[in-house]
Amino acid sequence: MNQPFSNTDEKIFWIEEITRKFQEGTASGEEIASFRELLLEDAEARRIYHESNQLTLLLESVEATPASPKTIPFKSLTRWAAGIAAALAIGIWIFLQNPESPSNPSPESPWLATLSSSHEAVWSNPFGTRKEFQKEQLSLLSGIAELKFQNGASFVLEGPCELEIIDHDTIELTSGKLWGHCPPTAHGFEILTPGENRVVDLGTEFGVSVDPEGTMDVHVFDGEVELFAAGQEKRALLAGDGFQVAPGEDPFAIDADFDRFTDTAKLHQERWQDHQEAMLARDDLLLYYDFDSPQIHENILINRAGRSGTGKINGAVPVVGRTSTKSGLLFEKRGDGVVIDLKSLSLGDGFTISMWVKPTDFSKSHMALLNSDGFEPGAIHFQIHDDGRLMTGISELTRFSSPRNSIETNVWQFVTVSWDLKNQQARLYLNGQPLQSTENSFSRTTPGTQANFGRCHLGFWSKPTYGHNRGFVGRMDEVMIFSSSLDASEVENLYESSRP
Repeated sequence: MNQPFSNTDEKIFWIEEITRKFQEGTASGEEIASFRELLLEDAEARRIYHESNQLTLLLESVEATPASPKTIPFKSLTRWAAGIAAALAIGIWIFLQNPESPSNPSPESPWLATLSSSHEAVWSNPFGTRKEFQKEQLSLLSGIAELKFQNGASFVLEGPCELEIIDHDTIELTSGKLWGHCPPTAHGFEILTPGENRVVDLGTEFGVSVDPEGTMDVHVFDGEVELFAAGQEKRALLAGDGFQVAPGEDPFAIDADFDRFTDTAKLHQERWQDHQEAMLARDDLLLYYDFDSPQIHENILINRAGRSGTGKINGAVPVVGRTSTKSGLLFEKRGDGVVIDLKSLSLGDGFTISMWVKPTDFSKSHMALLNSDGFEPGAIHFQIHDDGRLMTGISELTRFSSPRNSIETNVWQFVTVSWDLKNQQARLYLNGQPLQSTENSFSRTTPGTQANFGRCHLGFWSKPTYGHNRGFVGRMDEVMIFSSSLDASEVENLYESSRP
């Protein structure tokens, strides 16, 4: 995993943030996986983690947590990280060799693997909208797909590919190729191939391919795997090693070739590029900030929709976005925001605002996502309340909000509001699904009121009232404004195409 940290200070901040979330029990599965990979791959990160004086606390929490054969207590997920740091300090590697983590799925979750991401995937056995799998055959005709197992193992398949899920820690690759990453929680995961060959993971990153003639290649990119070729003694393969096993021939060593495989980062990049191209081709796109570094120069944020809407970044800093391959903006300090002048942006009778957000906390009563700077007639506000409500309104027309606890902290979420002013309808969405709507309740107390952002801010509001500091605290990624009122199916499609 390659976190795109621009400097050591940013890496220190990220590590301390994740460590704090470990202690509080608020770290997401994605953050845990990213933290695991970073510590395994980055010596500087391990040093920072050790020197942050959190090692003792984590070790104590591990010792106080009883292991369970069926479920993963949150603190036990830090066990491997504590083991890594302790190994740096006192040379203890027992944890990595014998991780006390479950290998069986929870009885409450009978599925073994889930389809976490895909790109132009075409299956010979379509399964509709289902994304969870038990013991079954999967046939990927073309495209790319990622499977994640409950124990943390992740595999990216490239079509054409024939694969069978055998159980919680075993798959059989009949043909095609896959890239795999198995954290310590998936220690011992097995990949079976034709000819009674087996690849056994020992906590690593690797690639396996099987051609139509049954020839198997194994490539190890990090860590170690064991190769059990039919009729041969066990072979230990380390990073950089590869081996080929062909029917009727003696196995022989090859060099590991990472470029032959698609990993998670490459998959996310493929999805992102296709989504980005589709967005830039839309006629109704009024504002588009993707926060990629080429679009940020001397704190100036370019509207890639080619219209007015150049933003001035104040305080907010580029950081890792919703995937490791793209950037977002971090709003952390009071006053962090992006100043935009959208007076000339014509919204007409319908428009939609969408963006990805990851709030750090709800310490402010109103946290501005995209707010006009005042309450002039037609001013638009889109924000989060401290009780987790997603709120929106147009001054002198109407305002409404979602139920409490709709929005979570420390998780990437796709938030949308779609306004249909002509029909007096508006709807809030979260991750592509409707949250709350309002109909036929527009007051229009000021005749001729037209919605317009005017001078506005991302992540901040320049005119706090009633003691409100409306600064957003967290990360923001891919902000979009459309000149049309997107319906439910369009919002869902937008979420599916842009999600990691």
